This record gives sequence, structure tokens and C-alpha cells, in this order.
Amino acid sequence: MAVPKKKQDAIEGLSESLNSRAYGPKLHINERTPLSNEREQVLTSWSDIRPPKADPAAEILSQPLEPAPGRFDPFHEHTYTTPNFLRNDTMTKKRGMSFSTKFFLASLAFFLIAIGVAGYLFVYGGNTISPQNIDMQVVAPSMVDGGKQSSLQVLISNRNQSPLQLVDLVVDYPDGTRDPNNPTQTLSHERQTIGDIASGEQVKRVISAIFYGQQGTQQTINATLEYSIPGSNSIFEKQVATTFLVGSSPVSVTVGTPTEAIAGQQFSFDVTVQSNSASPIDNVLLQGQYPFGFSVLNSTPPSSAGGTVWRLGTLAPGASQTVHITGTIDGQDGDQRVFRFFVGSDADQTDTVVKVPFLSVPQTLTVRRPFISATIALGSQSGKNVTAVAGSPQTGTITWQNNLPDAVSNMQVVLALSGPALDSKSVNSTNGFYQSTNNTITWTKDQQPELANVPPGGSGTLNFTFSTLPPGSGGMVYANPTVNLTVSVSGVRPGQDSVPETITSAATTQVSLSSLVGLTATALHFSGAFQNTGPMPPVVGQATSYAIVWTATNSSNTIANAVATATLPPYVQYLGAASGSGISYDAQSRTVTWNIGDLKAGAGYSGAAVTGTFQVALTPSISQVGNTPPLTGIATLHGQDRFANVQVQTTAVAPTTLLGSDGAFTQSMAPVSAK
Repeated sequence: MAVPKKKQDAIEGLSESLNSRAYGPKLHINERTPLSNEREQVLTSWSDIRPPKADPAAEILSQPLEPAPGRFDPFHEHTYTTPNFLRNDTMTKKRGMSFSTKFFLASLAFFLIAIGVAGYLFVYGGNTISPQNIDMQVVAPSMVDGGKQSSLQVLISNRNQSPLQLVDLVVDYPDGTRDPNNPTQTLSHERQTIGDIASGEQVKRVISAIFYGQQGTQQTINATLEYSIPGSNSIFEKQVATTFLVGSSPVSVTVGTPTEAIAGQQFSFDVTVQSNSASPIDNVLLQGQYPFGFSVLNSTPPSSAGGTVWRLGTLAPGASQTVHITGTIDGQDGDQRVFRFFVGSDADQTDTVVKVPFLSVPQTLTVRRPFISATIALGSQSGKNVTAVAGSPQTGTITWQNNLPDAVSNMQVVLALSGPALDSKSVNSTNGFYQSTNNTITWTKDQQPELANVPPGGSGTLNFTFSTLPPGSGGMVYANPTVNLTVSVSGVRPGQDSVPETITSAATTQVSLSSLVGLTATALHFSGAFQNTGPMPPVVGQATSYAIVWTATNSSNTIANAVATATLPPYVQYLGAASGSGISYDAQSRTVTWNIGDLKAGAGYSGAAVTGTFQVALTPSISQVGNTPPLTGIATLHGQDRFANVQVQTTAVAPTTLLGSDGAFTQSMAPVSAK
């Protein structure tokens, strides 16, 4: 559609006027406004601000094509305002907050007010319950006598406007507390059901216990009130604690252990039990609990059970008894070890522990590394306890080392050997001096020059040999025989102010001698527990029966679970065993087994040997003509040495048709005959 020429000219004129720099049709003004000679004033406050002066061009710029209100003209460096009759009211109105912003601020204010009101109501108002409105107190004396039943009161007051529901009182007692209804039972935790506590109600509960502890020690009882509130399934708590001191105990215990002990070196300490009661205390029992690595060597008076329990009898008022204990302890340098001693009263003479203790006393000891360490090895074995076969020669080695940061001079090593099974005539050392009067070997710088001056960390080895007496030597058999080896090392190091200081160290090894077990196997035909048949000498293809007698001996230690076994050859048939001998036969493996059980010490030495008998039948083959074939395989006996705690084993030569002293037997009856 074509646009009329008149309108087209109007549009072009309008476009030309819009694109004109004069902002108006046929507008001609100077490019730059004439400069003024007026002096500008610098504003010093907001009150000095004045509205701008009227511009002569304002009338021209008030035409419809004028810029927006407050617009700056970069060409004329003036700011023009729209005439009043062209201004829109919305252009002068300030922009306010949106509805969403107002809604958010109102919601936030409501939320904060709600939280404040809820918190106030929970703590102070309405029907809500606050733990601060529950008063709870455990009423206990400031001092409680140990070993006696004590009663304490728990007071509970509900100052809330609502009741407490499903209320339980939970009491946690200090360690060592006992049940007054059964003093043998510990009491660490107790729960009492109270039920509901109404608003303004006060409840009293009594708790009873027997408290133990060293005199003057502080004990703590923790009480917890568990409750629910109306309309809630949650469980709430109110906790309080009270403390008291343990007053007088029926007895007191003093443990005099040293603060430090050298690892492996013998030391002693005293445990003193004294009565604090105004009346005699019967059946006083002292029990010791030792730390790992501690070994009791002896005690005075002797203990009742394993070096840990002493029955002191009746203690009169003010009386005391002292137990002297000697032992050794192992550990690394700086290890902390705790000894604990219990004392109580127990009329049962079979008890090995204190069931109702009056108190327990701990004592801490620090393990220190030896100044000069020394270890004993016997063959490939080392440590506190080693084993050896009785009657056999032994080779030992002593390894020593200087653990000090200082040099040690004039070092001396002494090895003492003792025990009834020691063969004192067999003790020997290539470089040491053996003193037979006290069975000691001494090494000094005269025999070992390196002992004259040992630098820090210096070490060395010393060798020795000895033998033990065979069982029955001199007509004596010793039960549970041992040989004790004790090495002591001494030397001199510079002390403070260059004063020489003597240092010592020691190590002990016990050699437990295993029992000497023996087994013999004998074949009989003309005598024994069975009536044997068949030709003598045995004939090819014909059966001849024999009695096999096994005899077991044992020198010094009980052998547990002793069993002897042997396998029968294919040409021998098992016929049976003597009644009650403990012998059985497995046809599949062709093995005869003799279950001896415990083989007592001294069997075959100081007492009768143990025997087992069974019967077999020999049917020889033509290939055995002229031979004396074995009637069983090699017999083996094994078991556990209860004292030496080692497995022992021995064997017996297989018996043949060549019988020993058996009545009418002659040598000609041994070889197999063809007919």
C-alpha cells in the first residue's frame, strides 16, 4: 500500500527534526554557552544546596522532544527539566517497598515473637515443665565409715504446674560399693520406680549401701531423675551429684613397694594390715593382685594360695600383721605396673579371693632397665625357664651388655649353679674359675681382659658346661628335679663428683629336668598271662602264638596322657589282650594301642613298673625260613611331662621269635623251620 506524498513528507520532516542536534525543527543555538563571570561557591553543608537557576534555553527545550526529567545534555552542558504542564505525577513519586518484602518482614517479626513467647511459657508459664522447677538433693553425711551399711536420702520436689509422670530414680555408686542385702555382691547401679509426682509434691527416697575405700578418700554418688511429661513420649532427666569422705575403715593397709625396680632383679616389699576397730576382727584375709610380669619367689608368712592370699586370723584392736614378699618383675624401661591389695573378712577357709573386702589399696611401681643386662641361654633356649633331659650334658652361654651411657671398669661376672640333680664334678668353663665349694664360676679381667674397661654399649659372651645326674644315681630319684642358674654382674662407674659407684645386676634361669621315660617290649611263649599254642620253633604255614609284654618306666615327673603304639607285620595276627590292660587294636591300620593315662613318677625306680600284655599269632612264610622275624613293629611311647611342660617320647626294640629268658625256651626254637 503506497503512502501519500504529503504524509511521507511529514514523516521525513519529523525524522529530520528528531535526528537534529538542536532537538527541534529549524533550531539554531550556539555550540557553547557564553561563560559567566560569577564566582562559584563551594557547598559546605546540605542546607547550602539551591535549586538551579533558570536557563534561557528552557523555553525551547520544553517542547515535546525535550529529554527526560533531569537529563543532562552533553552538547550544551546543561540540565533541563520538563515544564510543569508536561510532568507526570508518577515520575516525581518515590518508589516504595514491594508487597513481597513487606510480607517477608512481617512473617519474620511474627516468627521471632512466637519463639520468645514459647520460650517464656516453657520456662515460666502455663502448663509446661522446666527442669529448673524440679528440686533434687542427695542428703549424705560428710563422712561415711567404710565397711558399714550407710543410708542416704534423696529429696525430690516438683514446683512445676504440671505433674511428672513415670518417674524413676537411678543411682550410680562409686567403685567397690557392696549391696547391704548381700555383701558378696557389688552394687554399681540401682533403679527405683517412683511413679507420678504431682505439682507441688515432695517425694523422699532412701538408698542404702556399704561403701569401701582408703580412709580419707573422696567418693561420689550420681543420682538421675528420669521422667515424662503429659502429652509427650520423650524421657527427660534431672541430674545431681554428691560427694563424701570415707571415714574410718575396720582395717588399714600400708604397701611399702619401692617406686622403681630393675627388670629381672629381685626386690622385696612389705604389706602391713592394722586393725582400726574397737573390737576384734575375725577371719582377716589379705589378697594380692599382681601386675603382668611379676613373679613371687617367696613370702613370709607363706601364702595360702599361689602367693596371693594370706589368712591372718583374728586381729585384736590396734593389732597389726606384716607380710614380706620377695619377687622379680619383667618389663620395658619406664613401664608402669600397679600392685593392688584387698583386705576383708572371710570365714570360708576354701576361698581364694576376698569376697567382702573392707578396702583395696593400689601401689604403682616403675620398671627400669638393668644397668648391666645379662641373659643365660642353654643350647637354643633362653629365658626364665628352660628344659633339659635328665642325665644329659648341657652347654650354656652368658651374654652381657653395658646399658649405661658411661664406661664400666673392673666388671665381674659370677654364675652360681645349684640343685640336687646337678653333677658338681661336671661343671667347667674355659676362661672362668670354678669354685667347687659353692658351685660358682667367676670371670674377671684376669680371665677376660675385655672386662677391665667396658665402654657404653659394650657386650660379650661367656661359655660354660655342666651335666645332671642320671635318675637313680646314688640310689636317689628326685621328684621334679631342677638346676638353678643365677648370674650376677657388677662393675664400677664414675659417679657424681668423680666418686666411683658400684652397680650390680642379676638374671636367673631355672632348668627343669624332664623325666626319663623308658619302654621295653618282650615276647613270651612258655610263660606269661596267656596259654600259647603252636610249634616251637615256628613252622612255615602253621600258627604259633606269643605273648607281647610292654613295660613302661618313669623316673621323676608325672607323664600325662601316656600312650604306647606299635604296628603288626602282615604275617602276624592280633588275638587279644590281657583283661584291664587298656590295650586296643585297630584292624584297618593294624595298630596296637596301649592307653596308660598318667604314668606316675618313680615307676620302675622307686615303685613297680607299669606293664601291658597282648597276644599275637605268627604264621611264617617260606621266605622266612632260618630267620627270627619280628612279632611287632617298633613300639613308641609318648606323653606330656607335667612338671617340665614338654613332650617326652621313647621307643622299644621290636621283639622277635628269639625269646629271652622264658622258661623252657632254647636258642634252637627261634628260627623258622620249613617243617
